[in-house]
Amino acid sequence: MIKKIKQFITLIFVSTFFVATVSANDSQVGGKAVFSIPALDCVIEPSQIVDVGSAVPGVVDAILADRSDIVKKGAVIAQIESSVEQAALKQAKMRAGLDTAIQLRQETAQFGRLTQKRNQTLLKKLAISVQDMDQLKTETRIAELQVRQEKENKRLAELEYLRAKSVLEQRTIRSPVDGVVMDRYKFAGEYVSDEPVLRIAQLDPLHVEVIVPVRFMGQIKTGMQAEVASTAPGADSYVAEVIRVDRVADAASGTYGVRLALPNPDYSVPAGLRCQLSFLPEKAETIEKVASETTTFSTQKLEQDG
Repeated sequence: MIKKIKQFITLIFVSTFFVATVSANDSQVGGKAVFSIPALDCVIEPSQIVDVGSAVPGVVDAILADRSDIVKKGAVIAQIESSVEQAALKQAKMRAGLDTAIQLRQETAQFGRLTQKRNQTLLKKLAISVQDMDQLKTETRIAELQVRQEKENKRLAELEYLRAKSVLEQRTIRSPVDGVVMDRYKFAGEYVSDEPVLRIAQLDPLHVEVIVPVRFMGQIKTGMQAEVASTAPGADSYVAEVIRVDRVADAASGTYGVRLALPNPDYSVPAGLRCQLSFLPEKAETIEKVASETTTFSTQKLEQDG
């Protein structure tokens, strides 16, 4: 019994020493003092802002989205006038579906083969000359090649149909992301070339941009979490995760940038606001977890020995 108690005390001592060591190391990184990161000013921004334009120049036929509208990725948001392209598509579709020329060449080739077979008997009886037989064979071969040529032409017609379909699709402007329309630059009847038609902001996730003093360089890692509080009255706090840490600092200001991702599936968090950011004590949670696991292991060990 005394031996078991000694084992339990030893395990508790080891776990306590490990936790104390981790806590002590938490104040140093590579032999350097680690400073507590204070609350920092930040900005909540869209993760993407896309100026959507047209792949081809033309006259705007319709704009199907307006400012503050929510759009889905792939949704049609504008149409460029495309009557000529639609007519070309119909023509190419009809041409790709025609097979009369193939059937005609197949019948000609089949007739040539039958004639050649009948004339084989006449050739054995010397009723026709060898030259006539060679000519018939050549005509049959030409008819068979013409069948293949018409099949190739049909394949080219099908490819032309796909090309006409793609050309028409270029006249349809779709949203490249899920998001909200920020601005509308064009209206129906206006000519568009290389100018944007709409500006769309992706709001899920949001990006939280924060400028950090260089004295905290090395303390912020990818995957760390932070509490973000908007400066808007009555705004709630949210938890964001670090996804980017600049590797190059700005010597003039003595700062570097950090980017966090803030999930916003229901678009409840507005973008374009200033905020306050506080990094969560991730290591403290890790220490508590390690201590809890160590104590659990000690208890299980004693129960097994008992």
